[in-house]
Amino acid sequence: MSIEAYFNQIKADVDRYIGTRFVLDANINFDNRPGQQGYVNGVIQFVDGSGLYFKEYLDAFKGTVDKLMYSYHYQGADNRLCFRYDNGLHKPSLPFLEHKHLPDQIVEAPAPTLAEVLAEICRHSGLVG
Repeated sequence: MSIEAYFNQIKADVDRYIGTRFVLDANINFDNRPGQQGYVNGVIQFVDGSGLYFKEYLDAFKGTVDKLMYSYHYQGADNRLCFRYDNGLHKPSLPFLEHKHLPDQIVEAPAPTLAEVLAEICRHSGLVG
């Protein structure tokens, strides 16, 4: 898969939710970079006042797109963390790279897709799904 194809998949995933009454607004930015690399970031606001803030730094090599860096931060209308997936380094170190922040703990979790995060938000909010 190329960076362009990956970006098209992100657009399609977001468009599926924009067509519902669940999403209030979505702003997604795509940046093609040299060497089959790319960066995507965005904000999706939901009707309940919650929001998803996400970013991915990508590298395409031999038909595979790898997420070199990612963060999917979902917070409630009160700006409190609901959950965040990321692969950022921590001090002190965590025993795993890919993880999920919850309001009271950090757990190991593989990198989700944006579609998986949106589905989780639907389940979490009870608005759709």
